[in-house]
Amino acid sequence: MVNFKNILFDKELTGNGKNLGNLPEWNLKDLYSHTESKELKQDLTWLKKECEIFANDFRGKLVNLSANEFLACVKRKEKISNVSGRLISFAGLRYYQSTTDGERTKFLSDIQEKITMYTSSLIFFNLELNKLPNGHLDLLYSQNEELSRYKPVFDRIRALQPYQLSDELEKFLHELGIVGDAWEKLFDETISGLEFSIGDELLNLESTLNLLTDHDRSKREMGANELSKVFSKNIKIFARIHNTQAKEKEIIDQWRGMPSPQFGRHLSNHVEPEVVEALRNAVVASYPKLSHRYYELKREWMNLEYLEIWDRNAPLPMESNQTVTWTDATKLV
Repeated sequence: MVNFKNILFDKELTGNGKNLGNLPEWNLKDLYSHTESKELKQDLTWLKKECEIFANDFRGKLVNLSANEFLACVKRKEKISNVSGRLISFAGLRYYQSTTDGERTKFLSDIQEKITMYTSSLIFFNLELNKLPNGHLDLLYSQNEELSRYKPVFDRIRALQPYQLSDELEKFLHELGIVGDAWEKLFDETISGLEFSIGDELLNLESTLNLLTDHDRSKREMGANELSKVFSKNIKIFARIHNTQAKEKEIIDQWRGMPSPQFGRHLSNHVEPEVVEALRNAVVASYPKLSHRYYELKREWMNLEYLEIWDRNAPLPMESNQTVTWTDATKLV
């Protein structure tokens, strides 16, 4: 699914898009034709009704389901996830085309709120799944091979069992997620609305960041200084967003009994904390012989006494300054 014009960073709205040829455009019609489409409204109506029916059919009953019944339950839950995913993908991709567009922002918020409220009745599924006795699912797997395909999914859900809260608190946190999403949208809208004055031009963030890879050192310096200047003017709102989100996560992690801020991510990634720590330590230990050595070589290649921050992403002197059009790029790939 290609084709969906990026309004925020469109070739026609940024200087860096010049001479790139006929760039592709996104097309979300594979999801829905538009925000008022019959298919979208039907999916929202179906989702609301199916969530209610699913909860009535299976709440408090998972432990008594046969292997075939459990498979039917999982497939219905899977369809609910697919439909809600389709809705939020359409609203989200459309929003990220232009995060400063009020109509797109409202549409995404409306879809997020509806999905959150509709699916709040499904919180019981993961909670009851984690309350099943050890070996219960293994017995069901042995009775239905198709059900065993879902074992990796169930394993990830059950990995959260020691950190699971009460049914009421889990439902509360699920519905509270709308608030966290609002902080994220505030960040996206703020940063995408920033404007940077470069010479006689007024650029957006993407175009200004691209200056940091320009062959002309004066342009890189100008871009870096303007980025620092504009970011500094907005540091209060960025700090408020970051600190609020960080504190919210800290509180939730404490209630769940997570041993570290990173632990929830490790569980989601299905990787042991020790593995991540070992990788991190190996990378840090390699700084002197990799990154430090690379930047020293780069300083020599660029014939500079020392590197400034705007030289970090500078192209090497031997690199070509040629602009590759989209057509040529597709042929190369």
